[in-house]
Amino acid sequence: MSNTSAELRALNSQDAAKLLYSNTIAGCSITLASSTVLAFGFSNPDIAGIKFFWWLVMLSILTARLLDGIYWQHKIRPRNDFDGGAAQRRFGVGCLATAVIWASLPLFTFNQVNLLEFSTMIIVLSSMAAGGQSVLAANARISISYALILLVPISLLGVISQEDYRVILGGLGLAFSIGLVFTYHKAVKFTLDSIHIKNMNMAMSEQLRQEKRQLDEVNQELNAAYDKLNAINNTLEEQVSKRTEKIAQLSYLDPLTQLMNRKAFTQTLGKLTARAAQSNSDLALLFIDLDGFKKINDTMGHQVGDSVLKEVTKRIGAFADKNKLGRWNGDEFLVALPYSDAQTAQAIASAIITSISQAIIINNNSVHLGATIGIAMCPEHSADAAELIQFADLVMCEQKNTSNRTPAIFSNELQQKVVDSQSILEGLQHATERRQLYLCYQPIISAKDSTSWSFEALLRWDFNGRLIGPDQFIPLAEKSGLIKEIGAWVLNRACMDASQWQYAHNAAVSVNVSIIQLMDDSFIRALDNALRSSGLDPERLHLEITESIFVDNKIKIKQQLEAIQARKIQVSIDDFGTGYSSLSQLQTLSVNQVKIDKSFIDNMDNNGEAIIRATLFIASELNCKTVAEGVESLAQAQALTAMGVDYLQGFYFAKPMRNEQLIQWQNPINDITCESLDVK
Repeated sequence: MSNTSAELRALNSQDAAKLLYSNTIAGCSITLASSTVLAFGFSNPDIAGIKFFWWLVMLSILTARLLDGIYWQHKIRPRNDFDGGAAQRRFGVGCLATAVIWASLPLFTFNQVNLLEFSTMIIVLSSMAAGGQSVLAANARISISYALILLVPISLLGVISQEDYRVILGGLGLAFSIGLVFTYHKAVKFTLDSIHIKNMNMAMSEQLRQEKRQLDEVNQELNAAYDKLNAINNTLEEQVSKRTEKIAQLSYLDPLTQLMNRKAFTQTLGKLTARAAQSNSDLALLFIDLDGFKKINDTMGHQVGDSVLKEVTKRIGAFADKNKLGRWNGDEFLVALPYSDAQTAQAIASAIITSISQAIIINNNSVHLGATIGIAMCPEHSADAAELIQFADLVMCEQKNTSNRTPAIFSNELQQKVVDSQSILEGLQHATERRQLYLCYQPIISAKDSTSWSFEALLRWDFNGRLIGPDQFIPLAEKSGLIKEIGAWVLNRACMDASQWQYAHNAAVSVNVSIIQLMDDSFIRALDNALRSSGLDPERLHLEITESIFVDNKIKIKQQLEAIQARKIQVSIDDFGTGYSSLSQLQTLSVNQVKIDKSFIDNMDNNGEAIIRATLFIASELNCKTVAEGVESLAQAQALTAMGVDYLQGFYFAKPMRNEQLIQWQNPINDITCESLDVK
């Protein structure tokens, strides 16, 4: 505790208050005796009443001080948290009130007292002031104020009087009061320093006791820790072994399935491939991906999903040692099969798929899964663990994109396909700026009068002299996000070309729109820009979307289509009947045309005609026009016209052609006339 701390100041203040109050009874007794002598010791009838009243006031003040002292002694002093400053101020009020009463006596009786009585007053007041030096030494303000209040008034009265003895006594009183100030100052300083030193010593002693107690506690804790350390040391090796094993499990095991995680399996596979290369033996790696797990996880919850993964782990574990199994990611697993050739690996993979496909019972619910498995061989395909995993994953993903769930083995052809796809994707990134993309247009003919009703814009790509089909590069563009940039270019180019068709100035242009484009927030702005820059009438622009678009965000799709139709742009559903059909969605979205897929046209002799007639009925009910795609013969054109199809499109009328070729294409159907399509 520092000597300037608040706690030490509070203790000093409390001790000063205790010292002041400790002399209350003695001080009041002396004051009562002295006041009684001055009040009744001299016979002077002229001021007897004044002195008696003065004595009663003094008696009242002293009584109040005694009561305050008793209250202090019994109520406040026993507490350790009392306010020392407030106690000193309360004591000072009583003490200084007594001094004021003392000083008032000579003021009221100065002219009536004789030499003896005046001298006695000065002597008594000087004695009282001098006596306060020891009683009031704990507070400088109270002690000095007390002395000055007692002596200065009567001394001044004496100095200014006309009588020499009074002047002499007054001067002596003033000199004595000045001397008392200095002696009071020294006494107060000595007393307060003594209190401070006492409390500081007590604080230091208490601090030493606390430090000793803390040291004893620390020693006890050290002894206890030493005993505990000795106890731990006795089993340290066993505990270290257990903890090391636990850390290894956390580092290398998947917490849910207890299979090796990515890091552990990759390291283990590295050892197995090295061993296979040294012994010139085969090793097969199976990459397993569960089919339908995400739906189970989303609909039935993660707790059920975890239980399914545990059961799948058991089923996979029936075909390989646990130290050769790993969980790669989520619902993906890896199986290493040493000394297994390709045929054996395929047989085991087929058995795993069959096992996983069996119903899994979770909480009385029957859950069904499938699996897709890709296989890579060591050392045939690679002896590097990471590359082997990549190859198995690659062939699994390739199988996933097809309807074939038979386990497949990695091949150089597949690797070349991946390399080609990467090359195409890299070329596609620069196809627009290098002006390798261009549009071809295929006429859509009115079945009623054989005029060109619209031209469908079909994107083509000349990749350094190699023609890449849309079925090859469009999925890559969608996957990479390039479809937005390419789609905007197609839209602008088609609108610009259509605005300059003088030979078919009323014909529309049909542009295919990807779901990724349609869902993009900037698509409507790109549409407006294309119309504004080309000057094309919005009614001459048709946008074609596929049925599969309805499985996505229906609210977003509806908002976008409403914005499109608000601009008087027509919307067609392409390949109707081949994907996700929803009559309620068709009715809600109010599309303008329905395009009948070529597969139904080719099958007209079988069930195709029934589907076409059903489509025509639906379109009629929804007030939509119909377009038949893939018309390749006069017979098909006449039959479709007879059924009531509104528009026809196909090689029978024209193949897709570049914009400059459209100028030479004067008659949209060449030799096919209105009469040839007339079925009447």
